Amino acid sequence: MNANATQLISCRTHGWCTGFANMLAKENVAWWRTRRWWIQSLVAIFFVDGSMLANHQLARISIERIASFNNLLIIAGVLPITAIILGQDSILGEMQSGTAAWVLSKPLRRSAFLLAKLAANGLGVLVTAVLIPGFIAYCYFDLVGGVKLPVAGFVEAMGLVYLYLLFYMTLTMMLATLFSGRGPVFGIAMSAAWGFLMGQPPTWLEAFLPWTLLISYVQDSNSTLLSLGGLLILGKQVPTLVPIITTALWCVLFTSVALGRIRRVEF
Repeated sequence: MNANATQLISCRTHGWCTGFANMLAKENVAWWRTRRWWIQSLVAIFFVDGSMLANHQLARISIERIASFNNLLIIAGVLPITAIILGQDSILGEMQSGTAAWVLSKPLRRSAFLLAKLAANGLGVLVTAVLIPGFIAYCYFDLVGGVKLPVAGFVEAMGLVYLYLLFYMTLTMMLATLFSGRGPVFGIAMSAAWGFLMGQPPTWLEAFLPWTLLISYVQDSNSTLLSLGGLLILGKQVPTLVPIITTALWCVLFTSVALGRIRRVEF
């Protein structure tokens, strides 16, 4: 066997997942062996934990209110931009640069291409935008603020944060397979992300979109509007699971549409 033959890696997968492992490995290298992961982490820490520090030390807002209300508003307003940009660049960016056409000329199915992008970016967002700033925030609440928040409730709330971001990532990836320009993709996704903040939507619509996961849902004894995530952080029961279930179903629907559409896109 010559030296060149030893460099070949046998691909034993067939069908829709052909090339998934190799593509996922490539995407993970782009995340964890470059500066991307710590730059994304610093951005999330700046907005999430930085706003927490400013609200507590400068505005003198209580730790409970910061944990359950103020910081979740920051997360709901700012972090979706990261998820939207990642979802857009992972598909549309590579299509426009020609990288996607080159990669798909290899033994790689289009479905595996999209799912590898989703898996790698999903893990990246989980670590850099949820786990790292969330861990720092919890330590701050405990060590500096002197408030011991329920661990289980805090973890569940971070799960809602991740589901919230995953909604916008999968939405953007779907839009990137439907439109060839960045304007419609970014514009529609940002309209969905900031729609609640621009005005009060109909109550029936709130139950079917992810807004109430992190934005006001019910009113507590102090006349503060809390989201489902805010209730979990304070160790309270959520009044409904409908927004959580519908958001998860939206993510599945967006991914399914993107998988169906990418098979017909010309690169």
